Amino acid sequence: MATAPDTTWHDVDPDVAQAADPATPSGEVIALLDHESAAVRWTLAGRPDLPGEIHERLAADPIPGIRADLAANPAVMSEPILRGLANDEDADVRRSVAHNPSVPLDVLTHLAGSIRIGPSLVPRVTAATDEELRLLTASPSARVRMLVAERVALPADVFELLVTDDDIRVAKGIARHPALSADRLWALAERHGPGLFRRLATNPHCDPDLLHHMARTATARRTYRAIAEHPSTRGETLLLCLGDDVARRWAAAHPNLPTDVLIGLVEDPSLAGCAAANPSLPVEVMERLIAAYSHNG
Repeated sequence: MATAPDTTWHDVDPDVAQAADPATPSGEVIALLDHESAAVRWTLAGRPDLPGEIHERLAADPIPGIRADLAANPAVMSEPILRGLANDEDADVRRSVAHNPSVPLDVLTHLAGSIRIGPSLVPRVTAATDEELRLLTASPSARVRMLVAERVALPADVFELLVTDDDIRVAKGIARHPALSADRLWALAERHGPGLFRRLATNPHCDPDLLHHMARTATARRTYRAIAEHPSTRGETLLLCLGDDVARRWAAAHPNLPTDVLIGLVEDPSLAGCAAANPSLPVEVMERLIAAYSHNG
């Protein structure tokens, strides 16, 4: 996807400045729609205060990035425009429509099945009513159901359906939900296996035993990183995370890391900073480090 031009520099093109200025008369704004500079038209696509006739023209702009910025603009609330952009040949334009707060629900479900929206809570789902959430959760498409799983505020029946969903894509969304108990997190881990471990390790209610189980049976390096960040991870579990180049930095800073291991990591140039910041580092070791630093300085 093309990137919108940066208009923050001090010497802004006067035509771009005119396009960005809310005080520019409507007639002049309309004239700018035919400007040869994409930066000018791109600026118009992101404005929150332009009428629908401007949106209609920009929806036909030849540059996909401009159409994508227009599609994501919350000011674009016209159903015909959004439906048209939802059928755009460019995937980034269609993806932007999915993130527009005013996208019709049927359009969103169609887009979920045809593009990768990603593990994010889209505005239309945030604003959905309970009945709309039930409708989405009943969809045969896991890509639609996973959109709902990213939302925290859920009716009890919807929450239950998502927690027991057999598709791991849905489970990845609900795994971080703060209403999940330790028992339910264990059940999710047993049902879906290592593919879900990293997401489960980001849940605040993930207990030390489950964290250790996941560290022992993990198949992805990112799982160790998530486990090493969790405040409930025990020292013996952190030792299992030291083999990963990134996770070991988090483990070195974790207050539950065994003291003897922590002291040893202080001597490791790549981990000294993380280990020195660990609140469990003995005072005498910290004083020695400070003295050595002062002497070298």
